Amino acid sequence: MASGPPVSPRGAPSSSARGEFRLDALTRHRLGLLDLEPEAIEKLSVPARTRTIYEAFLRKIPYENFSNLARRRNHPAHPDQWPRGTDRLLRDAHENGLGGTCFSMAYALADLLRGAGANAHTTLGHHLKKEEPHAAVLVYEDDGPVLYDPSYFIPRPVPVRPGGAVEDPLFTHTLEARRGPMLTMVQTGPGRPPSALYSLIPVPASPDIFRSTWIATSFARPGRPGRIAKRVGDEIRWFGEEKGHLEVLTPWGTKIVDLGHDVPGELCRTFGVCADVLRAHFSIVPTAR
Repeated sequence: MASGPPVSPRGAPSSSARGEFRLDALTRHRLGLLDLEPEAIEKLSVPARTRTIYEAFLRKIPYENFSNLARRRNHPAHPDQWPRGTDRLLRDAHENGLGGTCFSMAYALADLLRGAGANAHTTLGHHLKKEEPHAAVLVYEDDGPVLYDPSYFIPRPVPVRPGGAVEDPLFTHTLEARRGPMLTMVQTGPGRPPSALYSLIPVPASPDIFRSTWIATSFARPGRPGRIAKRVGDEIRWFGEEKGHLEVLTPWGTKIVDLGHDVPGELCRTFGVCADVLRAHFSIVPTAR
């Protein structure tokens, strides 16, 4: 489950130096699970590969914790089996439309990007409202490091420096200086007040610390309600079991959608998650109404 050895920016090979990086068989298989053509990816420069793979990852992989809750139920006495690695996550996404939490998404994305030649690493932050760890991905490029955050559906990499920002029709995400080397990810949107999401010191997380933090975070929230969210174009669809309805965030506001009595069926139609997987969850934990 290692997330790769930490590499300092000074010791990282440049993207141009790796322009002839060839994809191995495992990476080709993984890209196929994201509906990407490995031959087309291989023709791109490493920075272009990274962005293309990330865009496909966002389209294919939802944020959800149903799979995480199921792993905990299936292996209650073995926390070391709760995390899902890259291939399990991609297979679950391909076969059942599942995704993962910020930890499993970051782990898989960093692994995918390294396979395509990028100098990619997981990194750890701290949620400022939920008071729990957060995971994202650092990529060192020729002109400096950038941050990828798939669990917040930030559509492009954020330059890692004070003032580094990405703007899209839904939000602007900006890294603001906090204390010393620490940065804070701040989210703003039309008609919405700024929200400080999480803080981080943007350095690679060691494999052991990332894994132990991943397990500890899962251990700390055994009764968390089921959640799933996905970005589709310029809207984010979000379902929280504690609310029992669908929220659709758009550039013009948030729409509330009543899912009726067949919540698993509606979630299947909305998110593409296998209905049987959802029904198995709701048969154990009834939906809040």
